[in-house]
Amino acid sequence: MKKADFYVGMGSEAEWIGSVSKCGEIWALSTQILIQVNKTMYEELVVEYINYCEGLVANHVCQWPWPWADSRMTDYSYVFMPEYEKVFVSIEGGDLMDPIKIVQGKDMIEASTYLGPPTFPLMINEIPYNDKELYG
Repeated sequence: MKKADFYVGMGSEAEWIGSVSKCGEIWALSTQILIQVNKTMYEELVVEYINYCEGLVANHVCQWPWPWADSRMTDYSYVFMPEYEKVFVSIEGGDLMDPIKIVQGKDMIEASTYLGPPTFPLMINEIPYNDKELYG
């Protein structure tokens, strides 16, 4: 059971769609998600998948579910990049790869995009140093 986070874009402007605590492996996702070239369709399919896996969809009630600050420690991070019109995957914060090539049985080198590792927004604030900072 692997965790996964889903985004549109990268860096501080990335939009977190949501996360699952199970069913995060590449082969568990529908190929319709992995081959998506349309941002809106990607978002809709991901939300449907997150709900199916009983994950958390980002909204004002459901906040970042992990104790770590960003997706570099999450098993799988899926990123739809509008400028490429393509979905990429990062495994534990590693270099972006083409998930379709992985599904096809290619190794990590053949699946590499040579785009380097993704950058993720900080999803949780730093923990206050002491109670005085919390309560004044």
